[in-house]
Amino acid sequence: MDNLEDTLFEKGFLHYFSNLRDTSSRHLLFLFLVSHICVITNAGSNFDLNYIQLFKTLDSVRAKLQGNVAEVLKTVPGLPKDWLTLGRLCSPRVLFYFEQRPPVADENLKPLQHLMEDQIYRLLRKCRVITNVCTNSLFAIPSNQEFVFFKPKQQDRFTFLLELLNDTFEIGTENSNKFREFLNQHISLAQTEGFADNVGRHIGPSIFVVPPARVWFDAAFKLFDFFTNSPADGYKGFQLLRSILDVEGQFSEARCLKVLPLALAAYQENLPSHYSTQYHENKKAQAKALLSSHGRGPAVQKFLNRLDIDCDRFWRHGRRMCESPSISGNPCIQPVHRVHSDEGTDGKLAILPHVSGVRYVSACSCGRRQANREDPYDVKYANYDFYRLIEEECCGRLRHMIFPIFKPSSEHFEAAQLKGASKSMHFAKDEEKLITATMDLSLGPDENEFPALSVDHLSQVAAGADDHDDSQTSLGKGEAAEPVDEENIIEMTGNHGSDVPTISTRDFSTTEYLPCMLHVHSPPGILPRYSSWSLVCLGSSSLYSHNAGLSDQPGFLTGSGFLLPWDIPVRLQHNESIIQEGRRIGYSGKGKRGKQGQHEFTVKIFIGVEYECPRGHRFMSSSPGRVLKATGAGLVKESAQLITQNDVPLYLPCPCPYSRGGKALIAQLMRLHVVTPKAAVHVTLDPKVRPAPPPCPEFITGFPEPVQLSPSSYWILRFPYVYEDENQIYTLPKESSRAAQHGYLLKGTCGVVEIANDS
Repeated sequence: MDNLEDTLFEKGFLHYFSNLRDTSSRHLLFLFLVSHICVITNAGSNFDLNYIQLFKTLDSVRAKLQGNVAEVLKTVPGLPKDWLTLGRLCSPRVLFYFEQRPPVADENLKPLQHLMEDQIYRLLRKCRVITNVCTNSLFAIPSNQEFVFFKPKQQDRFTFLLELLNDTFEIGTENSNKFREFLNQHISLAQTEGFADNVGRHIGPSIFVVPPARVWFDAAFKLFDFFTNSPADGYKGFQLLRSILDVEGQFSEARCLKVLPLALAAYQENLPSHYSTQYHENKKAQAKALLSSHGRGPAVQKFLNRLDIDCDRFWRHGRRMCESPSISGNPCIQPVHRVHSDEGTDGKLAILPHVSGVRYVSACSCGRRQANREDPYDVKYANYDFYRLIEEECCGRLRHMIFPIFKPSSEHFEAAQLKGASKSMHFAKDEEKLITATMDLSLGPDENEFPALSVDHLSQVAAGADDHDDSQTSLGKGEAAEPVDEENIIEMTGNHGSDVPTISTRDFSTTEYLPCMLHVHSPPGILPRYSSWSLVCLGSSSLYSHNAGLSDQPGFLTGSGFLLPWDIPVRLQHNESIIQEGRRIGYSGKGKRGKQGQHEFTVKIFIGVEYECPRGHRFMSSSPGRVLKATGAGLVKESAQLITQNDVPLYLPCPCPYSRGGKALIAQLMRLHVVTPKAAVHVTLDPKVRPAPPPCPEFITGFPEPVQLSPSSYWILRFPYVYEDENQIYTLPKESSRAAQHGYLLKGTCGVVEIANDS
């Protein structure tokens, strides 16, 4: 039982017991074919009527296996011809042994034994187990000899068998044994004349073979192997034996065979044209539950496996969904297809793009237009193609900063082979994020629900913004001025440069491009084919009003569409003529005279770090990890000091009221708003983003020097939608509760330098 524990648990007792009974019946039939005498024991003092059905079963199977047994015996050298013809040594004589003595006196035991012989003979003749011609029967009963023996004294079965073994080999001290005497009379007859148990007038001679021991053992071993190792469905005789003995199994097979079409119909009910693996498994589980509830017996498991195969075959033949995961981990809801004609898959599949059915809402690079974004399947669409398409209707005419990208020198170029790089399109995702095709996949409204913005209107606003509010530049000395901290004063050394950093293309390869985004560990001299960043100038700084906030930027949560003021005390170190030139371009003339050759004043810059969630909700951050919330009058109490001097989380839980599955949506840092002052200084940008915990690299724009923004302008830096290095793609974190600790925009992004003196 210990060895069979797993089998009994998986397939049940009936399955194992039917196999055990089949093997036992085969061994019994083997005994009737290779024996001259068979002793059948009865546990009590009455004849067990179950033997009759067993005898009839063995006789039917013997007739079916007659030819197969003859084929086995033909391989035995020296086999007597009569044995081969009959298929057995003889019609074996059967003796009946009763292990319990009936409650009668010793003098009445012999008459009772004769009465039992008459009763058994009549039963076997009536059931046609024995006939007049013993050759046609499974066994024979002697007509003029005793064949019933009652045990003379009460013994347990083990003691009886041990004594019988000792008596057979003449081991022991007992001089007389009644059962041995009873058995010897039949053995003596077999060794001399043989058995002739036919009855009636017209009978033929009986066949009785006593082969040499070598021939008998040779034939017995081959027959035993045939009866033990032959499969149940290999021969008709064994099939008949299985069907007769395994009544429960036959009923179970018939019942499950009737329920199987019903279960398969339940699986096929209301199926879509194609569906995902999860939907397929759910439907298959429902069909299996139906089969399990109506099926009976040990065949249920067999038919469950058959149902599993049938459902899988039905699904794979034209119903299977592509399910290729997007960058976000959502499966493609198209039928199984090819993306390119040169793919090494089935040529009969259609060529279709991957579509997950999930749509997000995203704003363009300048933030003034929102549109539905298809769930991206490649980084180029996520970081470049989507924004290029939407820019055609919005910010395409605005001033853009050109980021360094790969420029081929000929038509023959290829991706650089990076050392230690694994598959570049390895997605950093979780399988639990897969969204089934049966769910509502749209995360935002239709694209036509967003108002189309006029680019001409934006240009007019930018062109007519010359009357800049001088309040953006205040001096370090005055009643309304904040006290100047000497430690926070930025010393301006007069760095020379232009609005666009100069990049020597001779230092970069023109035949190999970087297959991923630039980061601090990227090999030198290789650039990407496209830029994942965007830096656009909306126009004059007067476009932003610190009282009204970002009124032309859709999607901002109430009270969050404001920029933070950043007051920077600076110290100019040059001669007086430059100071006078500085007054001409925007100083109010109320500077603070410091040491010789120095001039101190305060610069007011407006900065905003903007987050955007998949539903298109946008908000600014007041400090690292906190959402900006202005007062009803538009008053912003915080300053940008904490934003500029600390690492800013790349991801934050969105405070919008919508959620999916009870979890808050995760908003991503997508834009940096900078309103530069009307002063003789440049605001610089040098962003470095680490989108995941170490050892994730820090992603950069590719400029050798920080980008200098023009004065009195409104600039917006758009960050990449996803980040990709040589090994994987970094997307939104899995848990919103730990989103703020997942990735960061590193401090040092914003800085200030003095405008260069061209004279």
